[in-house]
Parts: sequence; structure tokens; C-alpha cells
Amino acid sequence: AGLGLFISKSFVELHGGKIWVESEGKGKGSTFYIELPIRENE
Repeated sequence: AGLGLFISKSFVELHGGKIWVESEGKGKGSTFYIELPIRENE
């Protein structure tokens, strides 16, 4: 999972986005968020 997260973070940041994770605590699971900007067609 570590390498996949590193690659995902690199890709998202390359495109001007953000990636983060939130967790309620050990054994509660995690939620991963990815936010990418929307580019208008020119």
C-alpha cells in the first residue's frame, strides 16, 4: 500500500490537486480523499 500511496500522491500533486487521509483511530478504518482542480476547455 505504501508504494501505491506514494505514486497516487505524486500524480495528484503533479496535476495541482490534494490527497489526504482521515481516520477515527486504530481499528476504525480510514477514508482517503483526492481533490483535483477542474480545468475549463479553452
